[in-house]
Amino acid sequence: MVIETTRFGEIEISEESVLHMADGMLGFQSCKWFVLLEDEPGTPFKWLQAVDDPALAFIVVNPIQFFPEYEIELADDDAESIGLQDPSDAELVTTVTVEKDGERVTTNLLGPVVINSRNLQAKQVVLQDDRYGTKHVIGAKAGTDATLDAARAA
Repeated sequence: MVIETTRFGEIEISEESVLHMADGMLGFQSCKWFVLLEDEPGTPFKWLQAVDDPALAFIVVNPIQFFPEYEIELADDDAESIGLQDPSDAELVTTVTVEKDGERVTTNLLGPVVINSRNLQAKQVVLQDDRYGTKHVIGAKAGTDATLDAARAA
């Protein structure tokens, strides 16, 4: 299947790789179909590209790469809504923000996207966990920082 994107132009994706988000992303509920695209090999950053809106794409990361202790408790109704029965089938990504001045890169640990790897149903959830916030620093300018450079490039 070929999709048109603002950032990447026309790209071919496998229909079997398309994620369905019945509720969309927070603030973008009209977009229901997404695909994860690798930014550059060797970087932790990916793009969560909307299939149904060429201009909508989020930089995302697997939060475990930066916060190995990160864990979430998924509400039963959220798990049920994406058909998740086995926690080992869950994949997590969190959205990334690069500050306008490029000095900090943060990720939203409070609102992860949970993907059921078996059926590609996904949902962005809002956790009820005061350990996490929307702006956890994953890169800050301190000389040369590979994470910060990679995020800026994304």
